Parts: sequence; C-alpha cells; structure tokens
Amino acid sequence: MVNLLQTYFKEVINNWRIAFQQRNIRLQFILTAVSYIFLFKYCRMVMVIFEQRKGIQIIDPLLTRLPVVDSSTLIFSLTYSALAIFILTNLNNPMRFIKGMQAYTLLLTMRTITIYLVPLEPPIGMIVLKDTVSNFFMNSGNGTYIVKDLFFSGHISAIMLFFLVAENKTIKIILVSLAVVIASLILLQRVHYTMDIIAAPFFSYLAIKIVAALNKQSLTIPVVQE
Repeated sequence: MVNLLQTYFKEVINNWRIAFQQRNIRLQFILTAVSYIFLFKYCRMVMVIFEQRKGIQIIDPLLTRLPVVDSSTLIFSLTYSALAIFILTNLNNPMRFIKGMQAYTLLLTMRTITIYLVPLEPPIGMIVLKDTVSNFFMNSGNGTYIVKDLFFSGHISAIMLFFLVAENKTIKIILVSLAVVIASLILLQRVHYTMDIIAAPFFSYLAIKIVAALNKQSLTIPVVQE
C-alpha cells in the first residue's frame, strides 16, 4: 500500500512538473486558481445579500409525500468522499484536472446568477444542512447557515460535474451512485426543492461544454509524457 501511494504521488509530481514546462498550462493553472479563490469570496458576499431577500415558497408535491430525516452527517461524509475521489483520480492528469476546476468555477458563477434570478424561500419543514466546511467559507456573516442558496443544488451539480470529468467507468458508476444517494437524502431533509435537484446536472453539463469549447479541446487530453 505504501509503495502504491509512493508511486502515485511520484507520478503526480512528475506529470505536473512536465505540464508546467508549457507556458499555456502554467497560465491556465494560475488564472483558474485566482478565479476560484476570487469566486469563493465573491459568492459569500453575494449570498449574504441574497439571504436578506424575500423569496417564493413552492409547494413541492414530492416533498409533501416524503418523511423528514436529518442526514447532515451522512450528506457531509458522502459529498466530501466524492470530492476526494475526484481529486485522487484526476490529480495525475494536469490538463483534465485544470479543466475540471475551470468548469467548477464556471458552475459557481452560473449558480450565483440563477439564485439571483430565482429567489426562493426554503422548503417547508427544512432541516438546516450542517456543513462545517461550506459554512466556514460561506455563511451569513454572523456564523449562521445560508439557506436560500436553492436553485440549483450545489451538491448535486458538483458531483455530476465530477462524474462528467471522470474517464474510468467504475469511478463514474461510484460518482453517479453517490449523486443519487445524496439527492435522496437532501430531499428527505428538505434542503432543496425537487426542481433544484433535477436542474443541477444540466448546468454541470453546460459548464463542461463551455469549458471544452473555450479550450477547443477535450477534457480528457492525456498527460504530457517525457
């Protein structure tokens, strides 16, 4: 196991070293990292403002038929497991990893816009999703959780983005399975409306397509070899 990890991290370091020898890749990485950091700060500021707005509360036929279950810990664990899977299975391919992060940065932008355009109140009976990491970066300013960041689901759109970036069939199956389970738990907890969940994969697909078009190449470009 130790030898396997050593081999993996040597491959990661070698591939990134080779990739960074190309100016275009270095520039893409820097711009992506800066954009990502800026958007985290920007989204927090904007979400605090959005949290003060009066939104629409929707009667969701599916939610009214489901029991209410608090699954915060499980949702948290499964979501960050999906993130770990994405990082570990793509970190050794610099181009695919960078483009995946570009797509996620675009996804954050899309989500900020749609939350502005579709102001919603939380579903009736919602149990606040306690995510320590998200709340650290994005809270209402006084430490309380933001609950009006509804359309579309950030959890499901992110995991479906990971699914679309992945090449390995087994990894794809794991990620899409996690997305289904997490979506179900989110609905049981009333964290999102059904439409928030259904819309999420479409925005993930759109983000991937836009990034691929802007780069004029596939997200699955192989790593540079010596």
